[in-house]
Amino acid sequence: MKKLIPIMLSCILLTSCGNTTANMICGQPITIEHTTGVDLSDTLAPAIVGVGAISGSYQSLGAGVCISDNGYILTNSHVINSADNIVLHLSDGNTTTATLVYEDTVLDFAIIRSKINLPYLKINTDDLVVGQSVIAVGTPISLMLKHTFTKGIISALNRTIPITSTSGEAYMQNLIQHDASLNPGNSGGPLLNDKGEVIGINTLKISSGEGIGFAIPSRSFVTILQKVIKYGSVSAPYLGVYGYDSEIAHFNHLTSISSGFYIEDILDQSPASQHLAIGDTIVAINNIPISNASDFRHELYKYSHGDSITVEYIHDNIRQSATIILTKKYAK
Repeated sequence: MKKLIPIMLSCILLTSCGNTTANMICGQPITIEHTTGVDLSDTLAPAIVGVGAISGSYQSLGAGVCISDNGYILTNSHVINSADNIVLHLSDGNTTTATLVYEDTVLDFAIIRSKINLPYLKINTDDLVVGQSVIAVGTPISLMLKHTFTKGIISALNRTIPITSTSGEAYMQNLIQHDASLNPGNSGGPLLNDKGEVIGINTLKISSGEGIGFAIPSRSFVTILQKVIKYGSVSAPYLGVYGYDSEIAHFNHLTSISSGFYIEDILDQSPASQHLAIGDTIVAINNIPISNASDFRHELYKYSHGDSITVEYIHDNIRQSATIILTKKYAK
């Protein structure tokens, strides 16, 4: 297996980071017609931040992007995980602080909120095309190189990457593969289309190859993001299943079903434990077809704890359905 590395920089913290108030237009969306011929640093950079997560005497360095009024910023879970303080490094050289609002360690996704309002970029969840131009922005190597822009194309879509986590082997699914240059410090930075809209969040790269980086597509987190923006905080609806694209299970001869969400594990005393079984494949939620893990997450996160959903699934090659009441699971 090729070695995969998160694109976050860790270092000993030698100096403390002061907090100052940024002098910039606050809470305004940044829009452009096309990135060609545009000074991207002046135009887009005010919405993009370097993210320093301080834990004791160490600091991990990544990036993030503001995507709404009131300072909501997207980044990676592995950038801010277990941080005592989160410092944002702004494009004008100032700094401010942020607090954690939402975290999903499986998706490697987090939402933090800046102490001050910032300009923001729009999210785009339209269908992507292999070969389309993309721009990655981050803080590679050190803060001296913050707000570095690199350009590439989408190399492939719906990539599934096996990773090793503290709980064992897992899969990151439905990722965008692209060849824009990524280095340690790019974690959590945005992947942009040619209108400067956020189409993904960069998360990892293959260390033994050149130009093989991966981003979490916007569609994977947009539903939960909309809830956070609307309510200020959110608890993830809890079904209690762990799994991945059925296509992977089919490839490994675990199921005859090639489309859907394959259940590898079910947590004890969870809502799913009374209705579903390991090896089942979820194919619809409330009559909406489920083709993969991205579809499953997108549909599930439309609901809240206490909601009742109808789950259609394949068990022993027979299509069945169950009505399940979701419970609450806090993700931060």
